[in-house]
Amino acid sequence: MIKFFRKIRQQFLRENKIRKYLIYAIGEIVLVVIGILIALQINNWNENQKTQIELLDIYSQIVFEVDNDIAELSANLEMYESLEPVFNKVISDYRTVDLLDDGLSRLLAKSPTTNLNKSGIERLKAISVKDSLSLSLIELYDLMENVYLIPDENLIRDETQLLADIYRDNYSWYPEWISKKITKDNSSKELQDYFVNSQQYRHYVISSYQKIYNTYVKGLKIAIPKLEKINKELQRIINK
Repeated sequence: MIKFFRKIRQQFLRENKIRKYLIYAIGEIVLVVIGILIALQINNWNENQKTQIELLDIYSQIVFEVDNDIAELSANLEMYESLEPVFNKVISDYRTVDLLDDGLSRLLAKSPTTNLNKSGIERLKAISVKDSLSLSLIELYDLMENVYLIPDENLIRDETQLLADIYRDNYSWYPEWISKKITKDNSSKELQDYFVNSQQYRHYVISSYQKIYNTYVKGLKIAIPKLEKINKELQRIINK
């Protein structure tokens, strides 16, 4: 084909047909440009196909990871919802020894430590093409990790550790508190007296209530439905 075009050019030049040669040359350039554009378009289409295949693979991974995150965050929410009546009784200073069976001594012994599954999110950040759903996912996980949930968990954990250190350094009942489940029937009088009557403990419970229920639990109630909605949309895209 190249030899054919070369012969035509040479013939035009021999016959001194400059005008025809120029028209032909321009036409040849146009054909070359069109060929390059078509090749680029095909290449772009192939790259887009590869990106879409990779995106679907990432979405499949994220669906699995988000399911795990929803389960973990839901367990934290369920735990604190079950403990809230006991928190309220301590705040109202309506404490009895019977509340030990409902977790009175352990209200501030537990702190959530959520390990967000972010492998799929990191893969999503690395690819160049992102749709609105991808951007929403990235934003949500950034917020959970840096603005609410994980920062809230760190604050709760710090206060939990502070109180445990106070028990360790100041109270003789610390060994029994740290080593077994505390109920009204298996705990010492000294331990019972502290959790039923101590205003120090009540003040710590009030302080922790603000962090847990006014901040962390509210964040859970926002994040979990968002994760569930995004996961449904991911599954819809994957199953197209």
